[in-house]
Amino acid sequence: MNKNKTGSDHITIKLPKELVEEMDRLIGALGFRSRGEIAKEAIRQLLSHYKESLAPPALPSLEHFNISEHGVRVLDRTLGNGVSKGRIIDVYFKPDKILCEYCQTDNCRHVEFALSIPKVKKILTEKGWPISARIKEE
Repeated sequence: MNKNKTGSDHITIKLPKELVEEMDRLIGALGFRSRGEIAKEAIRQLLSHYKESLAPPALPSLEHFNISEHGVRVLDRTLGNGVSKGRIIDVYFKPDKILCEYCQTDNCRHVEFALSIPKVKKILTEKGWPISARIKEE
């Protein structure tokens, strides 16, 4: 926490006199012992109310990480744990097949996601590989 000029962890704010008078009526009621307690409680409730709108947008569960001549690397955030925030999954392409190294299949959400990446669509279509028939049109 930052210290102000006086070295305290607290700061002073100015409030309209009418508002402070209303706060004073609450002191002793509902367990409030000071203006500071009332202000802290009110601010906490306000911040809680607006917390969702201030939160950064959620990251997608699957994200294109890298493309190589052999396939696509996909970041899967649903496979995160206490140490990492996700796992890199390799999806390999060959002229006649696709393989997700994690799921050991050619038909999983990682494959579907990889085939939805515009750059992958373009590469597979340009190569004319039979697997390009698996690309879904939008």
